[in-house]
This record gives sequence, structure tokens and C-alpha cells, in this order.
Amino acid sequence: MNDSHASCRDLYDCSCEPLDALVETCRKAGALGARLTGAGWGGCAVALVPEEKLTGFMEHVRHDYFEARGLTVDDRSLFATRPGAGATIFEGRC
Repeated sequence: MNDSHASCRDLYDCSCEPLDALVETCRKAGALGARLTGAGWGGCAVALVPEEKLTGFMEHVRHDYFEARGLTVDDRSLFATRPGAGATIFEGRC
């Protein structure tokens, strides 16, 4: 994830300073990896965080990124989710 963000930022120029700062904040907060998503250019970031670090991670990002910039954030902008199985091939009748 980290290398993917660097590639998007450096090779494809599809990131921006605020998004780079958010990704870096996520990493400092304990994310194993973080990167832009949603095509960048001021879009969103996704971070891979161990479940036992989630509460502290969320507080850190809320304080060190959003509040530090005078931004308010709610559960629609900063939220946790679990990974799913992803795409699969279904064989059989629907």
C-alpha cells in the first residue's frame, strides 16, 4: 500500500499535499499501510490497521490531521470497516 501511494504520487502525479499528509498521519498512527483511493486529486485515503490498534488510530487521525487543520470530521468521513472476500466466481444457478 505504501509503495502504491508513492507510485501514484511520484509517477502519476495524482495526489496532493493534503492527501499525502493524511496518508502520512495514518502511517504514524499505526497503519501497516496507507494510500490514496478514489482516483486521488484530493480524494480519500484507505489504511490497513490491526484491529487492536483501531481506537487509538482513529483518535490520532482525528486529532493530528483533522483537528490540527481546523476541520470537523464525522462518521461519514472517518470510519472503520472490515475487509471482505473480494471478487469471486460463482458457478451455479442464480
